[in-house]
Amino acid sequence: MALAPTANQISVREVLDKFDAEFALVAEAIENGEFALWVGSGISRQAPSLGALIERAVDYLRERANDPATTADYTPALEEALTLAEIDPAAVRARTGQPLATWPEHDAIIDRLWNKYSRVLDIRVPGKEADFVLWEAIGIREAFEHPAPPAAEHLSIAVLILEGAVQEVASANWDGFIEAAVAQLSGAVPGVMQVVVDPNQLRAPAGRAKLLKFHGCIVHATREPLIFRQYLTGSHTQIMDWPETAAFAAMRNEIVGLATTHKTLVLGLSIQDNNLQTIFTRAKAVHGWPWPCAPAAPAHIFCEDKIQLGQRDVLRLVYGDAYNNAPAALHDATLLRAWGEQVLIALVMRLLCDKLSRLMELSLTASGQQPIAAALAPALKVLRDDLAVHAVVPPGERSRTAFANGAIGLWSRMLSLFRRGALPTDPAAYETLSSSSPKLLAADQNALAMGLGTLGVILALLQLGRAGGHWELTRPSDNTLPAGAMTARPNRPGATDRPVFLVKSAADAIALQSNGAFANENAIVVHADDMWHRMVGSGVSARRVRSAPGRTGRVGNTHVSIADLLGRSPDAAGLQSAFVAEMML
Repeated sequence: MALAPTANQISVREVLDKFDAEFALVAEAIENGEFALWVGSGISRQAPSLGALIERAVDYLRERANDPATTADYTPALEEALTLAEIDPAAVRARTGQPLATWPEHDAIIDRLWNKYSRVLDIRVPGKEADFVLWEAIGIREAFEHPAPPAAEHLSIAVLILEGAVQEVASANWDGFIEAAVAQLSGAVPGVMQVVVDPNQLRAPAGRAKLLKFHGCIVHATREPLIFRQYLTGSHTQIMDWPETAAFAAMRNEIVGLATTHKTLVLGLSIQDNNLQTIFTRAKAVHGWPWPCAPAAPAHIFCEDKIQLGQRDVLRLVYGDAYNNAPAALHDATLLRAWGEQVLIALVMRLLCDKLSRLMELSLTASGQQPIAAALAPALKVLRDDLAVHAVVPPGERSRTAFANGAIGLWSRMLSLFRRGALPTDPAAYETLSSSSPKLLAADQNALAMGLGTLGVILALLQLGRAGGHWELTRPSDNTLPAGAMTARPNRPGATDRPVFLVKSAADAIALQSNGAFANENAIVVHADDMWHRMVGSGVSARRVRSAPGRTGRVGNTHVSIADLLGRSPDAAGLQSAFVAEMML
């Protein structure tokens, strides 16, 4: 029997398998807003390196300890840092005039201080503020001054927010990556996310989601240090004081409430700090989570390779005797053995597939064709899984960010062409399918009226044709309008690539045509409605040949009406046969 993949080894495709099997209840609960995300530094790998920040702190203290004018104040601070690193200050005194990078002990010092970072931040210098090491020695504002673009994790969280699955995020991170991702994908619409650092921000207008930055925010602290510097929490003293400090009272109440009312999905957060463990203890005192939890999803899920010590502490605190009765079973149920990147991408793919399936079901049930929806739904799932195979780390890279950006671009292009008959106005933005959760789609009149259920039908039929060997589907040939939403290539010798457009109505097709989308006379246009079919007259072939293929090489534009095919197909098999015939690739 093959060993289960580790968090490093597991693919997005394999995480989807977990969401269809032992973690199916978890995935469904996340999609419908039952979970809050609790995130830590593990999802912000492109933030300034902790090792680099430690080195900046030690070098700052070292330079001033070596300066006769400041040695009296800074030598004790340097010696405290070296002692924390298990280095005898006397043994390295001769090297204090040289940068730490040149010391033979460099790697050992960084490694030993890595897990004592909060103690490093607690080092004091006479006459300076308590956060002097962070604010001045490390220069935390300058360290975060030029942030990298959002990574796959942040982009996926932003999609989950825009799609209505995630309404609450609790973050221990100082960086602004989640905010940047939401701004990018929402087209910088103000107020999409309510960011809370200062308690007054809890009174701001609600957004699609609330981001609780309970350890502070470097973006806000840099812009308005007089207000937000005080909330940057990192030193041991700050962490120990946090549960009782008056300045954090409102934030404490908010996240205790979050741990009480929402299930917890932990991504890149060890929960080893005392203040966080206190939060879960207080939430239990208000209203504890049950174990066993069936038929509901477990209330705490950890995306790790193995349950960490701080996470085990939370399980023991939250579940008490229930943990003692079956610790192994509880660990198995709460450990999703995958890192946040794979988990979040898989959640986005599952959510969009489930929404399309649900919209298709609602649309076809309204016309008395629910059995066709049931027969087509598995094809959407296969399409999802086949796309997930491409969610890999490219050679020479360390993340799936390139996949995430590319997938968002292709999805938004397809949906914009379908909805409006035009390319997205903002190429970096995300085209939201619906801000309603799957369970609330039946009440989303805009989504239902937009023909999105028929979009699900089209994608399922395209996938079935692909699986049946009729054609291959690939990305558009380029970024221009005539390239369409995707490219179809027939599986026969000498066949040529053809751009495919998916449109909700004839009006959108006409808009595309007037903008030159079909000028190459080889487009396949799949219509959700039957208006084009009625305009050209029944009995006329879907293919519209404008000139002799043998002389020009053009095959003519092909228009296919899904509403027409549904109207004359008794079942899913008949619908698929008719669709293949109409495509005439």
